[in-house]
Amino acid sequence: MHLTFVTFNYQSADLEAEERNYLGHHVALARRFPGLRQYYTGRLMKVAGKEPERFRGAIISYDDAATAASAMSSDVVPALLADTQAHLRDGTSTAVDAQTIVPFDSRRTGQRSFVMVAEFDLEQSAGLGAAEKHYLGTHVSIARRLPGLRNYIIGKVIEPRGVEDSRYRMAILVFDSLDAYRAAYASPAGHELLKDEAATIRNARVYRLDARVEV
Repeated sequence: MHLTFVTFNYQSADLEAEERNYLGHHVALARRFPGLRQYYTGRLMKVAGKEPERFRGAIISYDDAATAASAMSSDVVPALLADTQAHLRDGTSTAVDAQTIVPFDSRRTGQRSFVMVAEFDLEQSAGLGAAEKHYLGTHVSIARRLPGLRNYIIGKVIEPRGVEDSRYRMAILVFDSLDAYRAAYASPAGHELLKDEAATIRNARVYRLDARVEV
């Protein structure tokens, strides 16, 4: 699966007007991309009490890189680029060679969700091969046991744009709400995952989105 995570600010300080345009026009255009498999949008939230550097984020995925590239040649692109240039700024874009661990087959358009996106490196004192083996064989198996986990996607970062100090991997975890996310990490599986994170995850950059399912 080919996935892209973007973050951005609006051009105007009139956030109400920008939000109307984005949700009513921009998102409608993006949903017309041929082959679009999954699409989340959301406002970025505080992390550890720190305000986000950008206002919104979005996650767009296709079955593969070829489908994603083909979508960028579709007839919707000129209008979408024009709207982006008129209304968005400070954009970042991170492409990921991804795989779905927990699918969200029951999702529906307009459904509210809490999305946590983490970009990170792996602890490699025993080598990258051993780090990958532990991450895929142990860490992922713990994470997928989090109660209330709706969607879980992992992948390797392949093309960061506008992002300083890019990381090696990305993980996306989706819950019904922030409260559900907190309850999951307070569970036995959550405690086990936090312990493993301390031992195996390095240089984590975390984003939280008050999100909505678009596709």
